[in-house]
Amino acid sequence: MTKISVLTTVYNGTTYLAEAIESVLNQTLINFEFIIIDDASTDNSVEIIKSYNDSRIRFFKNEKNIGQLASLNKGLKLAKGDYIARLDQDDVCLPDRLEEQCRFLENNQEVSIISSWEHMIDSSGERVRSFKSSLENYGVFLGYLILGLCPVWHPSVMFRKNDIIKLKGFDEDYGPAGDYELWTRIALNRMNAAFVPKFHLLLRAHGSNQSLLQSDKQADLNRRAHKKLIQYFCADGGVEALVSLLRLEKSEFGGVYNKFEVKEVGLKLNALMANVKDTQNLSDREYSSLRRKIFRRVGLGMPYASVLTRLPNVLFYSLFYLLSPLLIPNLRNKLSIFVSFFHRLKNILK
Repeated sequence: MTKISVLTTVYNGTTYLAEAIESVLNQTLINFEFIIIDDASTDNSVEIIKSYNDSRIRFFKNEKNIGQLASLNKGLKLAKGDYIARLDQDDVCLPDRLEEQCRFLENNQEVSIISSWEHMIDSSGERVRSFKSSLENYGVFLGYLILGLCPVWHPSVMFRKNDIIKLKGFDEDYGPAGDYELWTRIALNRMNAAFVPKFHLLLRAHGSNQSLLQSDKQADLNRRAHKKLIQYFCADGGVEALVSLLRLEKSEFGGVYNKFEVKEVGLKLNALMANVKDTQNLSDREYSSLRRKIFRRVGLGMPYASVLTRLPNVLFYSLFYLLSPLLIPNLRNKLSIFVSFFHRLKNILK
């Protein structure tokens, strides 16, 4: 019986396609099906796929281009496995990915979706950066989503097919942000997520990445899905101000937060988290993890807003932005540039 379906969609991706296919066929776990859906490519992708004579491959070709999410939903319906592992056409599975991810889901029945640590590689296959993460409990999983962040990484994801089918799969209206939108629905339905604390994927970064080519569209659609999630928990309004705060965007009134905004948004944030706790029936531990995740990002200025706003302006601004430095306009971008430079330098020194 097939336990795992590997699902890959292809569109004009011949440069790294063969390496991606071979990384699946050479897994330590050998009993799986490999569904490859060609989304009406116009290059020689089909020739590459058909060059592999392996009974585990099930190949389907769309007569017209329908997009990645529609192709993934098609794959969900075709899949015979209990678990579905995703792989993009330019990434590489490390040999024990399927075996160890499958074992994790077998041993953690309360978890619906997992991903693994990832090494980033460049166009020549050299490792340039590594990514690790963890999700200690449902509160952390939900906390990432409330901040507008992806708690699990789509390139290395494996999930229980029936859980995703119950949610009707990917919402095709969200295009390149379809993964984040799906994770929000998983969380709202009280399904849980986790990381397998091992490296299982080589994530390829190159100039033709769809995530790079569609970055602006992805950001807009991610914000739309994020706003929908916050609206779910906000019965008394103030959604736009909360979305801006949680995404570390400039204040909707023009940049720096003033006393009035801090007090108002602080109250709305506390109300939001109380509603989340009640609606999702969070345990004390989960709620503590949720608060810790959110305040690590927006800073401790917000939970102490009612006290700080009573101070004279000089003390208020000094203490608030000391406690919430990422709310300083443009600081986040500067820190991102510094972190990227640091990782490039570290790679050069290696």
